[in-house]
Amino acid sequence: MRPEDFQRDFTDLVSERVGGKALACSDQWFAECTNLVKHEEPIFKKGHFIATGQWMDGWESRRSFGRRARAKSDLDHDWCVLRLGIAGELHGIDIETTHFTGNAPLFAAVEGAWAIGALDEDAEWFELLPKSPTEADSHNVFAIHEQRPCTHIRLKIYPDGGVARLRTWGRPLPRREHYVPGEILDLASVVLGGHVQQCSDMFYSSPNNLLMPYVGTNMGDGWETKRRRDEDNDWCIVQLGLKGTIRKVLIDTAHYLGNYPDHFSLEAASINEHYTDSNTEWVKVIDKTPLQADLIHLFIDEILVRPQQQFTHVRLNIFPDGGISRLRIIGEPDWTDAS
Repeated sequence: MRPEDFQRDFTDLVSERVGGKALACSDQWFAECTNLVKHEEPIFKKGHFIATGQWMDGWESRRSFGRRARAKSDLDHDWCVLRLGIAGELHGIDIETTHFTGNAPLFAAVEGAWAIGALDEDAEWFELLPKSPTEADSHNVFAIHEQRPCTHIRLKIYPDGGVARLRTWGRPLPRREHYVPGEILDLASVVLGGHVQQCSDMFYSSPNNLLMPYVGTNMGDGWETKRRRDEDNDWCIVQLGLKGTIRKVLIDTAHYLGNYPDHFSLEAASINEHYTDSNTEWVKVIDKTPLQADLIHLFIDEILVRPQQQFTHVRLNIFPDGGISRLRIIGEPDWTDAS
């Protein structure tokens, strides 16, 4: 399996970009476990040595046969406990060992737990991935068949070694009790389960950046297409995390100065399936409208649909091409089908 098998339909719930965090580990002598949740691809600095040896971009424990604590604990593995940035159900895991060649673990396993608030010592752990063989310098991608929702995970590596990144592909679990009646939300946000279904082009950066909950950090933290040399335009279809109304729209072109789109328009649809197709009926939400560089554009009066009208998907059209940092679809959710 490949990471791409999950990236289209799911979100990395443990990524630092959505608040994921490594809480504790059995050992991190060579490299810290906080590296596991980094969004950036792992790098290797040949010949860059620090006090413990070769610097590594990942989590790396000591050789277990030389540790007295291991002999006393009866553990045959090292472990790391992580808190998901967004609670949800997992469908795929990537235990990436890129650049760990002679020091990768032989096997790995993953457990999950559900905790309201902080994780305590009595937490009930359940198996997500049984002990499975892993390869060095590779993406070790596994499908997860246990979809019990979790807030925390525990990565086990056998007997020791290094892991560059941990990706946990899943669906967020929006919890109605966390919101008050009538509260309006960003229905496109990844926090609520918003996800890009497809797009015309993602040459420079992923359209999933559009849905991140924080302000874009630079030009690479947005959706940017290559320059078109034809008469068409670029577009992106987003499945909203929750069905709901559209009361306000924000288009942020932060950091895009000489490469923002000249115009945009927005359409919406309401369907029962996850995926739109050629038969999907799109309703115009905002007419073709000019954009400006490095600016948050707010649209309220320009919205053409009725305030009570509900939608499941939106299509952002940009003319002819360019980059947008964030898309916010503000409305009142319909919790009928939510967990």
